[in-house]
This record gives sequence, C-alpha cells and structure tokens, in this order.
Amino acid sequence: MRFQSLFCKVALAVVLLPCFALATSAQQPSQPQILVTLSAPIRATLYPEVMCVHCVVPEWDHSYLLHWEFDKDPALVTMYDRDGKKVLEARVVPQDAAKVSVSATGAAHAGGILAAGGGTMTDGSSQRFIAKTDSAGRIVQSVHTGRFTTRHVCEAPDGTVWALGFDLDIHDSPDADKNVLRHYSFEKGLLGTYVSLDSISKFPDSSLAISSPGRSYLRCGKDRVSVYVGPPAQYIEVDASTEKLTRWNVDFSSVVGSKTHGFAVTDEGKIFLAFANDPDPNGVRKHGL
Repeated sequence: MRFQSLFCKVALAVVLLPCFALATSAQQPSQPQILVTLSAPIRATLYPEVMCVHCVVPEWDHSYLLHWEFDKDPALVTMYDRDGKKVLEARVVPQDAAKVSVSATGAAHAGGILAAGGGTMTDGSSQRFIAKTDSAGRIVQSVHTGRFTTRHVCEAPDGTVWALGFDLDIHDSPDADKNVLRHYSFEKGLLGTYVSLDSISKFPDSSLAISSPGRSYLRCGKDRVSVYVGPPAQYIEVDASTEKLTRWNVDFSSVVGSKTHGFAVTDEGKIFLAFANDPDPNGVRKHGL
C-alpha cells in the first residue's frame, strides 16, 4: 500500500502542481535553476488495486489511470477515474486475434480504452495491433502495425493515434524502419513515421531507451504530440497541424537527479518531469519535479 500511495501522489503531483522545475534548451545557454521544496500534492487518491512490480502496469492518461495485468490476464485493461473509481474494464482482443498480450494503454476521447499489443491471429500468424473500445468496453476499431511493437500509445483529438515503439527487425535488417514514432489512422493505416532511433542514441542497445519501463513517454495534446526519452534527456515535439518536428535537450545540470520517473504536458504546453537520484550511502533517495 505504501508503493500504491506513493505512485498515485507522484502521478497526480506531476499533473497538478503549479511548478516547473526543469528547463529545456535549444541552442540557448541554460539558465540557473532555483531549487524549491515541493508542497504536498494538491490532490491525492488511493486506488483499490496494488501497483506491484511484475503484476500490474499503471499508465496515466487524460485524467484516467489505466492498468493491465500480465501475470493473470494479459489482455485485460482496467480504467479508473481521478477519484479512484473503476469506470471501465475490457479484454482488448481484436476480432481476428486468438490470443493477445497488451503492451501499452491510453484513454480514448470518447470514454473508451486505447490499447496496443501483439499475439497470435486466428490464421496462426503473429501480428501486432492497436485497438480502441467504446465506453462499454466493446472493440470498435483496430489497426495492424506489422512488426512494429508499441510501448506507448495515445489518441489525438482528430481520432488518429500515435505510437512510440520500434520495429522488431531494427537490429537485424538494413531495410527495417528505424523511426520510433508512428502516426496511424484506423481507417487508412500508417500515416507517417518520425524520429530515427539513431538520432536518439548511437549505442547498439539504444532500443532500450524506448522499450524499458520509465525511460520513455508519449502524450497527445490538442495541438502537439510530445515525446520524452529519459537516458539521452531529449524532449521531442510534433506540431499536430504541420507535422513539423522540433527537438530540445533537457538541462539536468542544476537538479539533484537525472533518472526520470514521470512526464506530463499541460494543454498550455508546460512540461513536467518527475525525477530521482541514486540513493546516498544511507539509502536516502531524493525526489524532485
């Protein structure tokens, strides 16, 4: 329960606290930062489920907390509102799938669940997909993503979806698409791909920056799509109308830690990062926002 309470407070604090502690820079010199002590969260809610490692994966999106359980039913997604009330539960299994496992979730604008995953189709093939339910939990739309495995997914105001992930053949095939951000339409399929993995990191295991939990984040706003990748500390923004891509490096030089634990973008474009440093010799870890 201690972990559960901590997670909820951190998640809500990231969204609600009127404080901006990190600065981004694009060819401008970083400005000195004044560190302040954060107040208690404006709002904190306890959820009935235990957010434990290796059993429940939580995701915060559009004022909803979603989670899926990959130890019991890997296709089951549950959604809670900001008061901790369960509002929807659905098994996200597309019509042409026999067995699936969810890898990313989000909240649909119409009150349903957005989920990405992969599994075995009824014809025996292996496929990855993104699916959307209605407010009653029924699958209403889905799109196949081929060899692209999604780690984060969100819905734009126009009903299209954005996915952050990577092609499974990225290290084995020279023809694999190395872009990690994709834009999909449920009606038209793939609309575009963006952000080469090589532009984020040159290391052989650079895909871990996208696939590992807590290292990358994706948010869909009313006029922008925002991506944050933790290890290289890069913030990437795509203009929703022009699809122009802009990139910033986040300056961690004046904060107490560089390991990101949370990310949020407000409708006004304010960016929030929750972070923590490594424990000191006494085992004390400092957290910041």
